[in-house]
Amino acid sequence: MRDTHGLPPVALAAALLLSFTLLADLPGAAADTRKQHLPNGLRVVVQDNTHTGTVVVSALVRVTALHEPRGTAGIRQLTHLLVSRGEGYDERLRAAAARIGGSMAPDYVELTVSAPAEALEECVWLTREILFRPQMAGEALETVRADLIRRLAARDATPAALTIERLYQALYPGLGTGDVNAGDATCVAALTIDDVDRFHARHYLPNVTTIGVSGGVEGREALEIVVRVMGGLLPGSMPPEAPLQPPEYPDGTVELDGGGRTAVVAVGGRAVALGATQYPAMAVGMTLLGSGMDSRLYRALRVERALAYTIAAELTPSGTAPSGLVLVTCAPERLQEVAEVTSDEIARVTEERAGAEELQRARRYLVGRYALRRQRNEDVAHYLAVFEMLGGPQGYRRDAQLAGEIAAVDAEAVMQAMRALFRPAVAVNLRGCVEAG
Repeated sequence: MRDTHGLPPVALAAALLLSFTLLADLPGAAADTRKQHLPNGLRVVVQDNTHTGTVVVSALVRVTALHEPRGTAGIRQLTHLLVSRGEGYDERLRAAAARIGGSMAPDYVELTVSAPAEALEECVWLTREILFRPQMAGEALETVRADLIRRLAARDATPAALTIERLYQALYPGLGTGDVNAGDATCVAALTIDDVDRFHARHYLPNVTTIGVSGGVEGREALEIVVRVMGGLLPGSMPPEAPLQPPEYPDGTVELDGGGRTAVVAVGGRAVALGATQYPAMAVGMTLLGSGMDSRLYRALRVERALAYTIAAELTPSGTAPSGLVLVTCAPERLQEVAEVTSDEIARVTEERAGAEELQRARRYLVGRYALRRQRNEDVAHYLAVFEMLGGPQGYRRDAQLAGEIAAVDAEAVMQAMRALFRPAVAVNLRGCVEAG
């Protein structure tokens, strides 16, 4: 879940967008892609783009909510919000005409630095200094803390955001959505600058960092610069993650009360990681179920019955907390009917094979959608790093394989993938206030 490019930190509820982290292969996308694994453990993947005069450096650090010590839920968010401010580097950023951004997902935190292509070396140096040697002060902590607490309060006051958070907590207790809007306000309020410094020193390490670079710089030159600048960093001892929650969780429905004019239905289950063989079929199944005006839920809830405001589906192919989610918003008096229709359609996709034409539309929609996302350097750099970190043994090459695998997905594979995702499933229904409408 991204902010500027992971695409959001998705204030997922605000955006209500279908955002599978999947990209189709583009012609020539890997024509000059170079990769190197440095002795200190840092990995870098570089792809040049002669059609642009800019460059983007995207650094992903493998730190998850499972690394948070007990009683500090939100320290990951607070730390990275402080890091991605770039405190103390304003003059260097202006001199390089560079800008920075930060985002978070269940598996990583991300720092992005973009600038004119001729400033690549300074971009890489800024990435190194801001990420591994941030200038974090107590005054900035109070500002960032107040902003994060406001976000957490807004999350709990927004029907869709609250519903999503409760669903993710049911699927993966203690992790939540994994983006910058996750965490506990009480824990965040108690954190000190020393807590943040210790967390940063323990987790922001080169040996858990993957860097993607895209832009108008020759690939070999860009790789040499990153290796030269980052190669001198010393690796650290990787801290263990907290144990994952038990693999089994029961089917069930959580009922929530809401005082607003919107009711929400959310249904989800545990999915598979990006490198899993079942991932392409699961992505196609989620597209068929809830993506676009050809999806089953759109037809059942909007075309045939005019019951829903918004229909969204999300597949998060995380290594830490892979999940699939269907989200529908509606008028409070329609909640029960919407919940029943949604449940019926999910059951149908797990029990009946899709028709050939319907399946082909879903595959084409999915491939086309992610091809369009590879138009900006920010996206290319981000996904080079994401696939290298989460793509399994293939690393970034997994990206190029997916288009062919999606095209080969058949109806039986989709049905089996949907069974794996939604059996068992958790549903969260948030009742709005009929009188408020």
